Amino acid sequence: MTLQARTKKTIAALSVVALVAAGGLAAVVTVLVHDAPETLPTVTAYAHYKTVDVHAGVCDANLACAGLEVANLSVPEGQPLQLSLPKDVSNSDWRLNVQIGNPKTGEVFNGYRDYTPGEAAAVTVPSGKDEQLLGVVIQLPTNGGLAPVWAVQTF
Repeated sequence: MTLQARTKKTIAALSVVALVAAGGLAAVVTVLVHDAPETLPTVTAYAHYKTVDVHAGVCDANLACAGLEVANLSVPEGQPLQLSLPKDVSNSDWRLNVQIGNPKTGEVFNGYRDYTPGEAAAVTVPSGKDEQLLGVVIQLPTNGGLAPVWAVQTF
């Protein structure tokens, strides 16, 4: 059984269309994968026998953020918070912002410390008697644009 000329042309045309479509799909997938945002590393927070993974969002220098989900980890009054940093963070310049409150007076104190590449892969954030750690924010430098930020609420 032989195919008629018209049927052969139709099959050939459909084959070309299928190849072009497959090539186009491959090109679109390649562009999407190439332009996809990097996966940001995760910081691990530990306090009072519990651990949480802290995922990053991106923020500008004024901490106006997009996609930032604040992790919650209860840290009892006077207890420390421990943070374990991935190499992508610890091998960079980074800042640790800390907010501590006095439960008796209601006063709130803000502070920060800047770290240099390789200085610390883990940090302990202490709080003393009559002090409640309210939260911490880890941020990488923005260089005028957006940068990764990790946030933990601790009360």
